[in-house]
Order: sequence, then structure tokens, then C-alpha cells
Amino acid sequence: MNKILRVIGVLTCWCQIITAYAQDIPIGTWRLHPSFFDVHSIAVTPDKVYAASVNGITIVDLADESISTLTKLDGLSSINITQVAFDQPRNQVLITYVDGNIDIVKGNEIINFNTLKNATTISGSKRINHISIQGSLAYLSTDFGVVVFDLIQLAVKETWRDLSANGTRLKIIQSTFYSDSIFLATERGVLAGKLTDNLLDFNNWTRFDTGVFAGSVQSITTFNGAVHAAINGSGIYKFESPSWILQPYLQAMQYETITAGPNLLVTAQGDLFRVNASGGITPVNSELIFDVNLAFESAAGKLWIGDSGNGLISDYSGVFSVYTPNGPSFTGGFRLQYFELYDLMYAVSGGFSASLTPLGRTEFVNFFLNGAWHANFDVLNHDVTSVHVSPNTLYVASAGYGLQVAQPAVSTLFDESNSPLQNVAAGRNVRVTDIAASDQGIWVTNAGAAQSLHLLKSDNTWESFSFPAVTAARYPTDVEIDYLGNVWMLLNPANGGGILVFNKTSGQSVYITDVTNSGGLPGREVYSIAMDRDGFVWVGTDEGVAYFPDPSAVFRTGLNAVKPVFGNRFLLRDERITAIEVDAGNRKWIGTDNGLWLFDPFGEKQIYNFNAENSPMLSNKVVDLEMNDRTGELFIMTDAGIASFRADATTGEAVFGKIKIFPNPVTSQFNGSVGISGLVTDAIVKITDVSGKLVWQTTANGGTASWNVRDYNGTRAATGIYLVFCITQDGTESLVGKLAVVN
Repeated sequence: MNKILRVIGVLTCWCQIITAYAQDIPIGTWRLHPSFFDVHSIAVTPDKVYAASVNGITIVDLADESISTLTKLDGLSSINITQVAFDQPRNQVLITYVDGNIDIVKGNEIINFNTLKNATTISGSKRINHISIQGSLAYLSTDFGVVVFDLIQLAVKETWRDLSANGTRLKIIQSTFYSDSIFLATERGVLAGKLTDNLLDFNNWTRFDTGVFAGSVQSITTFNGAVHAAINGSGIYKFESPSWILQPYLQAMQYETITAGPNLLVTAQGDLFRVNASGGITPVNSELIFDVNLAFESAAGKLWIGDSGNGLISDYSGVFSVYTPNGPSFTGGFRLQYFELYDLMYAVSGGFSASLTPLGRTEFVNFFLNGAWHANFDVLNHDVTSVHVSPNTLYVASAGYGLQVAQPAVSTLFDESNSPLQNVAAGRNVRVTDIAASDQGIWVTNAGAAQSLHLLKSDNTWESFSFPAVTAARYPTDVEIDYLGNVWMLLNPANGGGILVFNKTSGQSVYITDVTNSGGLPGREVYSIAMDRDGFVWVGTDEGVAYFPDPSAVFRTGLNAVKPVFGNRFLLRDERITAIEVDAGNRKWIGTDNGLWLFDPFGEKQIYNFNAENSPMLSNKVVDLEMNDRTGELFIMTDAGIASFRADATTGEAVFGKIKIFPNPVTSQFNGSVGISGLVTDAIVKITDVSGKLVWQTTANGGTASWNVRDYNGTRAATGIYLVFCITQDGTESLVGKLAVVN
């Protein structure tokens, strides 16, 4: 089958200079960037199709084939969606989650049912694996049993737990109905029970758990008047009481799902097959099909396919088309990188393990431009750890394949065969963990190699460096360059941790640890580093944050980091600091395993603290942070996906040009902050009414100031025209703008 990967917008000339700005969102607001390219559940209603990805729902309106989405930002209660199902009698859609949450979507309302999630009587996993609807009841197959949910009362009617042969916990994978009975696919065979019996009692179930049914049953459905079950490596079995009969088609495969409709749809090993009532097989072929998870066939014979690479695919219009909203091509990720020259925000999936071995990920490099995500199909996609963009050149680092240097006419992959980079284990293990640009060239870290640091110069020649006195220096994970040209390498915690700082010109190097007078870090395990606007070097460890105010002093004896104090204790001393980002106001955004903080320039005053409970963040575990300095939008990569928040700091201008006031006009529906951008760095901003009365005054964070549309007394500004006076700190330049407020 001819397959293509990831139908997502691609810039053909990715190296060209791009000057368009990304679409703005108001200051103080969020947007989510979930991936919709891995659909694992589908529900078809008379007028819409709902397709579930891990963090969002794709909705196709069948009237005009328009596409919309549902995410946590729209009111969904959780992430890690497991199933979606249509309750036709009540015209509502059920959405279930890994954590046991249930959302019911009815019209424009989302009702959350969290009793299962919060149930203290259920230990272990509360994952809901499947939904079957019969009459007024939904039967939820879970990791602990079957929950019978009343769709009228929106309450649990009863729970069938501990259904194994000896009355212990049993994972239920799917359910189906036949005659007066329910059949369950479980991790140990199939259970059948009459719905008129007391199914709370595990003794009242008939068990099929011997032979090939002794293990897990992958999928179960009722087709052509009989129950069918798929068992991986064996085949599809039809129930002819009291026996299960192996069917002659599609045997000994690895199955995803079997789904009943006009035909039996079998998803096996990434491919899709139609099986008719007589056992005839028709493969479903399309160049859009990448790796099928499941499919649904309407009464009219139209297919809706959930694919792991291209999302939602259908022949509803007569030919196969992709119905997938824009988003990254992967969930989660490894590193974010912003390049202001092109206004490009890059996201790569990574990466390497704690032992620095490649993870085997084959996701494409993604970038965000003009409000949309794109994938670059023309460059390396194996365990990508870092990228760098310069005029006409894209550098792509891989944890297994080395370093690719891609230009419009030529692309070179540097590895052990044509460069000093070393392959450090069997297979593809040229472990380039990070790259960083400097005036001297591209610095390249080669983890595990005797020469762990390399410099690729503009003439494509290499220079290599080793640090034999420091064993840990062989295992760098990150590299940053300070304003003096010093190279700061974070060293893998599993191999000794700490930081190695190197200056090529002088040949000096120093190993920084948590030992007093040898760095004095809060902890030896270092996970993040950032250079601030004053040249300070900020470091995040497993025991909080510290900074070095004078990089020129790093090679002197008696070096100790400054540990900021907040709340009468060292800053975030109990947190593992996974990411640090400095905004245009020199404030510090700090990511941890427990959420996101914003502090003032010296880490002594908290401005924000966001987490998955009080914000649209998809997870508390922050993987990386990166700021779009043009717009002030902070991109937050977590282990569950990417969100972004528009803050009130942007890069300042050298002189006043044309200021941008957004939104303008301000309507009664708007309750956020107005952004005033395009300012000279740290400009003074005064807002007056048309009579000249001062309403508000503030100082810009870099090149942006914000106003919450209220006066000094907290009263919302009245309807009218307001003047925005922008003045440099020394008063030598000024600019006036206008803002309309309509209440």
C-alpha cells in the first residue's frame, strides 16, 4: 500500500526569510496546541462526526464538512481521552478519560461527571477503556470492572468489580451485546453474563478463558447475528454456542479493533479490511492511510477512519480526504526553540533517555508560523533533539544519527563517517544531544564520546575538545553560550551531573557542582540553564534555582552561585527545575514537575503560578519553555502537549515606530488586558481621557505595556476615546495612540 506521512501544511521554501507575525491573542489569554493526528475513537451522529485524539476532539459538521474542535480550553474536564460515543435517544455525546472522568456533551453544554475519578473506594487505575450504549444505560469497560451508567439520571447505577474467576480485579477491554447477554473482552478471555442476572456476583458469569482465550482478547463486537472476538497472533473467532470457531480470514495478525456495521471492519497491523457477511475480504486502500487505529462504516457505506498519522480520514465526499484540524504532528515533545529573525517557533519530539540512549522516535520537526503548525518533511526525523536556523541553512541534531546541515541545494548528514562525531554504541548512536550557535560557529555536543564537544565552523571544518579531568564532561545534555562566548554544558545527572564551562580562546575550563567554592549550586543535578538580559546565567537544579551574576568570574577560585530567596527560603528549593525562560522584561519563567512560575528579574517576587488545575495547561510536568519575544507569547511544552500564554513583555524597539494597541476597540465582552506593543524598551505609558485626566500609568516590560481597562480605583473605564501617551525613560521621544472603549 502506498502511504504518505502526516498530511499537514509544509513550507516548501523553508529557508526563505519570513516577516509575517503570528496571529495575536489578547494579553493574559491562553491557547492550546494539541495534536489531532492520532485518532483512536470515533462517534458518528446524524449530523456530526466526533473523533477523539489524546487531548482533543475533532468535530466534522456533515452539512458542510466544516471542522471544529473541543479541548480543555473549551471546557473538557481532562486530558488523555480514551473513548467517545453517541447516545442517540438523548442526542448527547459521552467522552471518557484515563483518570476516570466522564464528560457529556449536549448541544453547547458540557457536563462533567467526576465521581469515578474521585472515588476513594477504587484503588489503582481508573481508566475507562470502552463505551457500549444499550437503552438508557452506558456500560463502561474499565481497568477495574464494568460501570453501569444511567444516561437519564447521569449517575452510576452499579459497578461490576473483581470479576476474575477467584473474585479479584480483572481488566475489561470492551463489551458487546447479543440477545439477552453482555459479552466482555478481558485481559483473561471472554466473560458472558445475562443482563437479567445479578452480575455483581462474579460467580454468575460464564467464562471462556482456556486455550487461546487464556490471555488477552484485543477486541469484541456483534456482527451478522453473532459475537466476534479478535485475539492477537491467532485470529478472529465467532461464537457458536457453546464454542468459539476460528474464522478462515485474516488469521495470525496483530489486531487493533474489529467494528460491526454493514461489514465487519478489521484493523490489523496498521491496515484496514472490510469483511462481508460471507467472509469475503476487501482491503481498504488510500495513499492517505498511514497506520489505522479503528474505523466506522455508516449505513450508506461511508468510512470514517481513525489513523495514527493522518488523524481522521473519510470517503464521505466520494474520495478519501483528511478531516484533521491544524496542530503539531506529535503529542508531548522534547525541546522548543524560537528564532526571531524568521518568527519561527520550533518543536521537536526528541530525544534520549536518562542514560542518553536514543528513544527511537521518528516524528518530524514541527514549526509554528502565522498561527498554524507545519511539519518539515525534508529533514531528519530520527530522535531530533535540537535545531538551529540561520540564513539559507537549517541545522538538525539527532540523538542517534548525528547532525544534518540542510540547505536549498544540498544536505549533509555529519556522523562518524565524515566528521569527528563518534558513534558510541552499536547501531545508530551518534548522540548529538544539543547544538548552539555562536560567532565562532555551531557548537555540537556528542554525548558518550571521548571528545564530547565540537565546533562546526562556517567553512564546514571541525574542531574538537575533550576534558579528561572531568569524567562527567563526556555526557553533556544541553549547551548554552553566554555573552562572553563561554560554552556552558549541562552534564547528565546519571553520569555525575554538574556544569562544565569552557572558553575556547583561553582554553580554560571549570567544573561547577554543588560543592561550596566550586559553584555552590543548590543541587548537583542540573536540568536547565538560561542567559538573562543583564548577562546573568540562571541555572535550574533538582533542588531549586541559582544564578551567576558575572560570567567573567566563572574561572576564578571560590566561585559560588547566588541563591534567590522567596518566601523566607531559597527559591523553589523543593522543586526540580526543568526549564527557565527569560522574557523581554528580564523576568524569569520557571518550569518544574509541578507547574509553572513567573518571578521578577531577581527571583524575589512571584507574579504567576500556573498548573493544570488553575489553567489550561495540559500537565503539571513542564518539559521546556520558549518565548516569542515579538508577541510575548510563552510556549509551554509539557509531557502531555503544548499550551501557550500571552504575557505582557516583548522585545523593545530602539526608537518609536508604529505602536499596536490590541484589542481596539475594547467591547463589553472583553475582560482581559489591552496590550500596547511596539514601544521603546521600558517606555513610560500614560492613559488619559480626552479631557487630559490621567486614568492609568505604567512602565513597559521591554516593548509591551498592558492595561486592565480600569482606573486607579479599580473602576472599569467608561465608554469613550482614550489617549495613550508613550514616552522614553529620558523623555526625549514620545508617541500618542488612541483606544476606544465601548461598554
